[in-house]
Amino acid sequence: MKTKLTSAILVKTILAAALILCLNLSASAQTNRLRIGIYDSRAVAVAYAGSTEFASKLKAVRAEYDAAKQAGDTNKLKQIEAHMKASQARAHEQGFSTGSVAEIMAMVKDAMPGVAKAAGVELIASKWEVNYQSANIETVDVTSQLIALFHTSDRSLKWADEIQKQPPLSREVLDEHQD
Repeated sequence: MKTKLTSAILVKTILAAALILCLNLSASAQTNRLRIGIYDSRAVAVAYAGSTEFASKLKAVRAEYDAAKQAGDTNKLKQIEAHMKASQARAHEQGFSTGSVAEIMAMVKDAMPGVAKAAGVELIASKWEVNYQSANIETVDVTSQLIALFHTSDRSLKWADEIQKQPPLSREVLDEHQD
């Protein structure tokens, strides 16, 4: 009788220890997941388009255009117009589809380590570029932190928030709506 009782206690102790070990391994696996920061590139593009940084860039192009116009430099005018048309098409792809915002992100590259540290992530990438994600990865949305890096209008902030609620447009739909 004493042997059965001792065996039952031993089995229960072993089962309890195994359960605790499994719980610890599970918790350890969850805390050891690689954290990746992701963002909606459309929201970043929309916020940038309403920023003082973008306004300054446009002001410089406008000054160059006005100078070429005053000088009667038709070749320069055509170059600027072609460049602006291409820039507009790229902005539509960035703001309404899944076009790369690498050039926009390059403007705030020095702030990226701080955003990553604050979010506790090891990498930041556009969510549209994630083709596979294992169960060992935890994604953290850092869109709002990235948008905050630009000096943008309240109106653009609202648009950046709204665009995230919509699916991105396909390239074909964008092409249908180009000028």
